[in-house]
Amino acid sequence: MLLVLLFFVGGANAALFFPTSQEFNMNDTASSIQTHGLRQGLAQADFVYYAYHHLEAGGSVGYYGVSVTMDVYALSLSNDQNSLAAVQISNGRDSIIRMAWEVYPRLYGGDSRSHLSGMWTNDGYRKTTCINTNCPVGFQPEAGAPFVLGDIIDPVSQSSGIRQSLTIKIIKDSASGDWLLHCGLNQRDPALIGRFPKSLFTGGLADRATIINIGGIAAGRTTDLPPMGSGYLPTNGTMATATAASFSNILIFHENGQSSLLPDNLPAYLTLPDAYSASPVIKGKFFYGGPS
Repeated sequence: MLLVLLFFVGGANAALFFPTSQEFNMNDTASSIQTHGLRQGLAQADFVYYAYHHLEAGGSVGYYGVSVTMDVYALSLSNDQNSLAAVQISNGRDSIIRMAWEVYPRLYGGDSRSHLSGMWTNDGYRKTTCINTNCPVGFQPEAGAPFVLGDIIDPVSQSSGIRQSLTIKIIKDSASGDWLLHCGLNQRDPALIGRFPKSLFTGGLADRATIINIGGIAAGRTTDLPPMGSGYLPTNGTMATATAASFSNILIFHENGQSSLLPDNLPAYLTLPDAYSASPVIKGKFFYGGPS
């Protein structure tokens, strides 16, 4: 299933997150989506492009963790552009945790390097938006952890060359109810680097996640298309899979602690398919990116 819609959301400092499936309703208008951006207190419209897969639980079923391995790339962006590869867990619109590698010069003092990024909200980014550790309460770093949110990731992948990968695992601790964050580079076992406490969330993620989104986001203040992933579109050709960025080893964790691969045949949500795309999921892996 392919769903297509161009989103306009506010401000270059906007909290970039994956929209709900309902917000991809083809009856939505640009004006209603722009109003949603203004509801976050954002005054100027951006162009935001998505290419991601969406997994949603039915009934009382939920998800208790996710693990992904993603290639990390260097991108050359202007100060008004942002690009990230992300995994996001949520319980609808309000309770969200989003982890990514991102290039965001405006946030990181003008540098266009790749950073480990974390973000959470308990009210749909209205008041509780928190990026990395830039707030008095929120993510709690683990003492002596090998990574800190906001860290530069180096080295990075080269198109048609050696790939450098980042593994992110977010899993709910059965004892405390906290969401534990683990990270590792180049297939190393991910180490615990901190936690999103259960107390941050009222309902929703306090219990479990019901939605998991995985893919890329690119944004800018003009119609110039920022790179996403490696900057290359995935196609059916062999060369494309050699140059396009990927998510792999995608595991979903269940209430009993067991894991399973991300299912095949998930819907791909694309805002500009000719420029940014995501290939079908096959055995817990897919390619994504654009616009070249």
